[in-house]
Amino acid sequence: MSLKPQFADEILVGSKKCEVRTFISPISKGDTVLVYYSSPVKAVKGFFIAGDSIVARPSELMEILNNECSDMPRDNLEYVVTKYLGSRRKILILKVTSPTTFPGAVTLEELRNLNIRPPRSYMKINNKACQEIVAKALNRKTQ
Repeated sequence: MSLKPQFADEILVGSKKCEVRTFISPISKGDTVLVYYSSPVKAVKGFFIAGDSIVARPSELMEILNNECSDMPRDNLEYVVTKYLGSRRKILILKVTSPTTFPGAVTLEELRNLNIRPPRSYMKINNKACQEIVAKALNRKTQ
């Protein structure tokens, strides 16, 4: 999952408990979600475990966020309102659990060497590629 660095930090330190995205495909409870920091960082720096997810229409978004994600940081809530409230597409609201920061980052170049091109939003990768990324990150000193 690609995130702006500010929002990625909020997820990995545990202050952001929900992530909102235009629905592309389901994310199942228990899935490992790698956190890719978009520009200017351009690296995977951690992961979280997917909690419950809700697929909603934009007209339902604010009610669900108020009920399920009431502690969302204000700047993030403003971003969600401006980006998703007027959308015509379904919205994915994903609960963030067990956020973990890696001791080192896996760079965009390293991801490309694994034939992974980070998406603008999110995508599924196979378990082997995920394990390779996690192993690279865990075998590094803090950067």
